[in-house]
Amino acid sequence: MDYYLTRRVEFEAAHYYRIPELSDEENYDLFGPTSNLNSHGHNYVLLVTVKGDAVASNGMLINIKDLDSIIKEHVVAEYDHKHINLQHPTFIQDSSLQPTSENIAIQVWQSLTPYLQNVDLHLVHLYEESTLSAEYYGKDQMVYLTKVYEFSASHRLHSPALTNEENKAVFGKCNNPYGHGHNYVLEVTIKGEVNPKTGMVADIDLLDRVIEKQVFSRFDHRHLNLDTTEFERVNPTSENFVQVLWEIVEPHLKPVALHRLRLQETPKSYFDYYGDK
Repeated sequence: MDYYLTRRVEFEAAHYYRIPELSDEENYDLFGPTSNLNSHGHNYVLLVTVKGDAVASNGMLINIKDLDSIIKEHVVAEYDHKHINLQHPTFIQDSSLQPTSENIAIQVWQSLTPYLQNVDLHLVHLYEESTLSAEYYGKDQMVYLTKVYEFSASHRLHSPALTNEENKAVFGKCNNPYGHGHNYVLEVTIKGEVNPKTGMVADIDLLDRVIEKQVFSRFDHRHLNLDTTEFERVNPTSENFVQVLWEIVEPHLKPVALHRLRLQETPKSYFDYYGDK
């Protein structure tokens, strides 16, 4: 039986993205404003998960103080209030290595692994901002990147397979004939190997364009039952909605691999879908 322990730390750092052999214009075309040599920065949030199949006689997988000390010494001290390109040894040594969330997550993994005893590093999850994060499980260059989006829509839960009385009994106030609405939160997780040139799994601008065209233009500020063809005959539950979203998003991301969609209807519930696998 495996036990998992996750610790959360924060650090503040600056960076920029830039390929030395490219011109200013070419770098801007590739990275946009993040190529500005004057830099930008983030309040990074780092989640470190370790695992093990046994607990010590003291009942702990690892002493939290020991884990915190390792993270602070070998990660936080190297990044906090630093300029990553100019002050972190790994990125100084290789100026072509972009300090993206993907590459930083891999570097954090490499920094922590030698110092962990009696436990294994399971996951490094780095948030660059609340809507963008990278997950690394130590498997070659495979990274999972998640971008978060939000849109507003109304709907009515009503199944054509049920009578009006049955619909009221099953869906309650969500069966209100006039509908109700939500601020939907959609997490899009893609996966892939990090591009050695850009340091990224995929072009985030491409992902943004796909979501804008395929999701927002269809569903944002719409009544799902009345304004969309997708739900003319389909009950717009979140289970059905997240599957519909997958079917309209996934083909337009290729060759980027869509790993998971997570749809949050309210803060109390969310629905994950991994495709027809």
